[in-house]
Amino acid sequence: MTDTVEPLTTRRDDAQLLLGDLARICGTLSEIATVWRRALPYLPGLPLSLPLRLQDAACQLAADIQAPVGTGQPSDPGPLSLPGRFSALRESIAAAQAMTCGPGIPRIGDDRLWQSLSTALNRAGTTHRPHAAPGHDQRLVTQRPPGSGPQAP
Repeated sequence: MTDTVEPLTTRRDDAQLLLGDLARICGTLSEIATVWRRALPYLPGLPLSLPLRLQDAACQLAADIQAPVGTGQPSDPGPLSLPGRFSALRESIAAAQAMTCGPGIPRIGDDRLWQSLSTALNRAGTTHRPHAAPGHDQRLVTQRPPGSGPQAP
């Protein structure tokens, strides 16, 4: 006997995993903002609002993914698809990390936070794959190793 998983259920499961990763990303960015505030005397040019803006972007991305998951209705992806927004967020985070972890920059104690953030980003962004059906929303979908849970269709 073969079991089949309802595609909508699988998408919800994938979205829930992604939302968990985005929650970790938001929380880690909040911690990085705290470290940056404390490091201001050592790096006076550090843009203190940057981690908070990145956190807001990650939280908004999560909210935009969560809204259609709860209703089962497609959402308007706006001018930039969710995968595109995730990629832009990843690039912005990498640029922010370079401000405190680059060569010749004094260590301020955020190294392990960036490592944690990188792990969550990699897990969340393993695959950015929009659903192929025209007119449907473009959600980020994580792809897990075989046997580790439901897979996206």
